[in-house]
Amino acid sequence: MEKVFVSGGTGYIALHCIAKLIKNGYRVKTSLRSLNRKNEVISSISNIVNCENKIEFCELDLLKDKGWNNAIKECQYVLHTASPVSLLLTHDPNSLIKPAVDGLERCLKAAVKNKVKRFVMTSSFSAIGAGSKDFELDDNNWTDLKNPNISPYDISKTKAEMFMWKYINDLDDSMKIEVCSINPVIVIGPSLSKDVGVSNTVIKKLLDGSSPMAPKFGINLVDVKDVADMHVEAMVNKQASGKRFLLSAETMWFPKVSKILRDNHFIKAPRFTAPNFLIKILAIFDKELKIVLFYLGFKNSLRSNNASKILNWKPRKINKAIIDTAKQLYDFGILK
Repeated sequence: MEKVFVSGGTGYIALHCIAKLIKNGYRVKTSLRSLNRKNEVISSISNIVNCENKIEFCELDLLKDKGWNNAIKECQYVLHTASPVSLLLTHDPNSLIKPAVDGLERCLKAAVKNKVKRFVMTSSFSAIGAGSKDFELDDNNWTDLKNPNISPYDISKTKAEMFMWKYINDLDDSMKIEVCSINPVIVIGPSLSKDVGVSNTVIKKLLDGSSPMAPKFGINLVDVKDVADMHVEAMVNKQASGKRFLLSAETMWFPKVSKILRDNHFIKAPRFTAPNFLIKILAIFDKELKIVLFYLGFKNSLRSNNASKILNWKPRKINKAIIDTAKQLYDFGILK
């Protein structure tokens, strides 16, 4: 039975990947910042699939060298999902950038040393089109690090992915391993643990009563189950090596997300669309709103060409993920 190393095992996407891998007959080794959270992972995965004797744990830190080589030893594949996530602006960009880049470097170098069959990086749309108002974007686009409209998170994901491609390309052919990246847009859908994921904040924001109206900007969404499926498919698909996989199931105006919620009896979702000038005023007092200012009134069109053609991806309907996420937020008591 082949073994897969998954970094950051408590993560929102990581848990779905681990469950998918075990369902598909793989053994999993996953890293945690503290082994005190081991039972949390086991409990979360056990709700989906029997993981007894199919998962093992190790303690690793993205900012420390210790343990990475031994962790990946005897693993045939690596899914590097661990990276700090924040949708908010920060006064200390390095709190996101340094662990993202340094953690990627440590994991990748250990994978190369252990000659794994394939290394799959969880990158992001942040590395493809952050701060861009190009109408059409696909797997070949890259975020411009000189763009003043990108966030520290965008920089962290772009720099980390750039490091991966450069490092592999610079290796002697005898040392190279196969790599690819998964670049999802905003990931939504129920979590396997009580940690519902940072990206599900977009649904929470519409239901927590903090805004009576929804700002008008385009939002790109993908179901977390699709993201896990594509990680595993990219891991084994012969044609996936050397490719980037932008994952976007649907792009819609943000007020449409609110309408979907209202149509499914989540009546706290805003009924009206906010004029842009009002959002600009409210953003003075709301840090989360500041993120959308640049994108007000803009909706792009994304092309997931590689995922469609190479991985044969047929996205799940995003409406169900929106509704199921809202239900879980109430079930967990995050929303009253």
